[in-house]
Amino acid sequence: MRNKKGPVVDSEEQVAANANPEEQLQASTGADPGGIDASMRACIRETMTEMTAHVTKAIDEKLAPVLDLLKKHGDQLLSHESRLAESERRIAALEDAVDPTTTRVATLEKTVQHLTERIDDLENRGRRKNVRILGLPENVEGTNPTRFFERWLPEVLQIETKDGRIKLERAHRTLGQKPPPTQRPRPVLVRFHNYQDKQRVMNASWELGRKEEVVKHGDATVNFFQDLSAAVIRKRKGYDAVKKRLRLLGADYRQLYPALLKITFRGSSKVCNNPEEAVHYADSLGAPPLPGE
Repeated sequence: MRNKKGPVVDSEEQVAANANPEEQLQASTGADPGGIDASMRACIRETMTEMTAHVTKAIDEKLAPVLDLLKKHGDQLLSHESRLAESERRIAALEDAVDPTTTRVATLEKTVQHLTERIDDLENRGRRKNVRILGLPENVEGTNPTRFFERWLPEVLQIETKDGRIKLERAHRTLGQKPPPTQRPRPVLVRFHNYQDKQRVMNASWELGRKEEVVKHGDATVNFFQDLSAAVIRKRKGYDAVKKRLRLLGADYRQLYPALLKITFRGSSKVCNNPEEAVHYADSLGAPPLPGE
């Protein structure tokens, strides 16, 4: 059989078709491929450098305020840490100084309390011969109060004396402006020459009260009390409520120095050292409560 032969290809075209792309690019442009790669790499590097610079600048612009703020806060934290450390040091020093001071203050408080009690006791000892008279109208004592009370006291209290008088050192109204007739008269302070005479007056007054009798001067009711310091009077006022209950019960009571209450009921007596103890004892006796309690 006769063989068919294809077209004959030019040898130069065959060589060109088999060449690689770089050779084809070089053949078509007449340029060196290595030179193209170098220029592209340079362009890329320049572009990347510019992009990096722009990105860096943008980041720096955005982060600059944050960094400044962080630095400011960091400085403040350092300052606070320093001040806190100084405060802790001072607090520790104060605590070390306060510990012995606290002990000393407690000791001084006890000393002050003891001295206050001693002073109050001395004040009351100086008043032992004094009697405070309440309710006596103004001006009844005249211009010589001492002489008036020397004779008036044994008369109204039915106290027997040798010459009808009790010797006094002095007698006077308490200091203060004279009140109008519509107000309560000022108290009278009487100081006895002998403590025994003062006790006779107080005992006679107490006996009259126990018999539910009162001392009168005209229409005015007169009461007799031991002259005491303000501190003792405050303590004695704590018994006022229980005294009212004891009166409703019919029990006898007597205030003892400095702030004790002696209660007598149906032949039995008890000395109470404080209002709470007196209330408890009154409850045990069956004392009725006050109205409104």
